[in-house]
Amino acid sequence: MRYTRASVEEDKLYLASTAVVMSEIIKSIVCLFVLYFAFDARKRSLKKLVHLLNRELILNWRETAKLAVPAALYLVQNNLQYVAASNLDAATFQVTYQLKILTTAFFSVIILKKNLSKLKWIALGLLTMGIALVVMPKGAITAFIAYTTGNTIVTDSDIPTTSIGNQSNIEGFIAVLAACMLSGLAGVYFEKILKAPTSKPVPTGDWSDNEDDQENKREMVKVEEEIDEDQSGSNQVWIRNIQMSFFSVLLGLVFVVMLQDGTTIVERGFFVNYTPLTWTVILIQALGGLIVALVVKYADNILKGFATSISIILSSIVSVWLFNFTLSGTFLLGAAFVIYATYLYGL
Repeated sequence: MRYTRASVEEDKLYLASTAVVMSEIIKSIVCLFVLYFAFDARKRSLKKLVHLLNRELILNWRETAKLAVPAALYLVQNNLQYVAASNLDAATFQVTYQLKILTTAFFSVIILKKNLSKLKWIALGLLTMGIALVVMPKGAITAFIAYTTGNTIVTDSDIPTTSIGNQSNIEGFIAVLAACMLSGLAGVYFEKILKAPTSKPVPTGDWSDNEDDQENKREMVKVEEEIDEDQSGSNQVWIRNIQMSFFSVLLGLVFVVMLQDGTTIVERGFFVNYTPLTWTVILIQALGGLIVALVVKYADNILKGFATSISIILSSIVSVWLFNFTLSGTFLLGAAFVIYATYLYGL
């Protein structure tokens, strides 16, 4: 993401607002495909899918409306990530963004009433420090010590210089801190909705006693039974993502795309400065959001933080063989913190 934002001139930047909206649209398309193929192959039809969407999104509008809150929070958070990535060097962005682990735990206690022992809080603190060390570039600590002590022995070449393009550190720092807060709040709120039992809408139509109306009623009941048979509770995660994406796209188009970049879109188009790398970032964001939803459904947001941290370590280790990545002392120390934190949290 940062490479596609900070390594180009300002007039060549793609619009972050449209990228966020396209990510949500792709998520919805994937969810629709999953729901369609979840039906029994012999009874699969677009009519049944439309009936399911009508029931879950329109008739059951109270459940749909609940997703407006996390949708708005995620929308703002995603845009803040683009702002932070555009204005901070990679090290500062990656390290600071790990604070979302602690904000997630905080909101889990406040909203979900989770009881975290002192040992678990210590584990979360170690996890935050550990993953911050893992993503920290080589030479960053040496450069920081040299800067604070005024050591002139350390040359400029020893200090990581990753600031490129048009960047404002203060703006980026505020953006990443706000993104951490919203990430924790939105994730925990979505978890609460995702794990709550859903109620089926009660039909409100008036049915007369004539034969045609009775036949239509029997047909609708039959379709409902087939949908309930094919669509198990596990598919609620896809329905919830469609509901949330609906609000994300709606709010994004109205309050972000049109208000923030409306003039640019009218003059240069919705997909201005899009490249294959831009679409790659959008696709990764979309698929990543769906994977996170699955993890939250079957685990929780705190365990998601541990899984993400371990995945970063594993991908870095694989990079040793694939890309000749060199493991630094800070990486090894951070990895040890993450592993020990995972052990502590499981006690």
